[in-house]
Amino acid sequence: MRDNPTHIQAFGNDPETRRRALGAMFAPFMRRQATSGLVLGAFIEGELVGVAGLSLPGRCQPALVDKLRALPALFSASGPRGMWRVYRWTRVWAQQDAQMPRHAHLGPMAVAPQQQGQGIGSALFQRLCDELSERQLVGYLETDLTANVRLYERFGFTTVAEQPVIGVKHWFMQR
Repeated sequence: MRDNPTHIQAFGNDPETRRRALGAMFAPFMRRQATSGLVLGAFIEGELVGVAGLSLPGRCQPALVDKLRALPALFSASGPRGMWRVYRWTRVWAQQDAQMPRHAHLGPMAVAPQQQGQGIGSALFQRLCDELSERQLVGYLETDLTANVRLYERFGFTTVAEQPVIGVKHWFMQR
C-alpha cells in the first residue's frame, strides 16, 4: 500500500512519511473492523506479512470517532497539505460508496513488499470472497492499480465506475 499512486500523491515521495501517514489513517478504522467486521492476517514464521479487512453493510465508512482519532497522527505525519488531499480523496470514495447497493466493503489489503508475488494477497482475497459468498453479500472495493483490477476480476469483480481521485485513476468494483 505504501507505494500506491494515491498514497504517493497524498503524502509525498518519502516512503517513511507515507508509511506513518497510512498507519495513522487506517489504524482506527481497522480496529473498528476487527470488532464489527473481519480482519485477516497472513503470517510467516510468526511475522505478519499480509492483512486484509472486510467491513459489513452499513459499516463501510469510518465513523466520526475513527476520523477524530486519526487526525492528530495523520496531521503529524502528513501536515495540512496531506490532510487536505486525504479529505478530497476520501470524499470521492464516500460518494462512490454511497451509490452502491447494500454491500460489504473489502479493504484495506496489503502484503509486505518482500512477500508480494507469492500468493499471499490472493489467499487473503479468496478468504474475503468466501466470506461474501457465505453471507450472500455484494462485495465492493476500490483500487488505483491496474494489476489489482486484473487480480480482482479473477475473483469475479467487475468495474462499475472509473474516476480520477486527487489526480490518480481509480477503479470502483463489485462482485
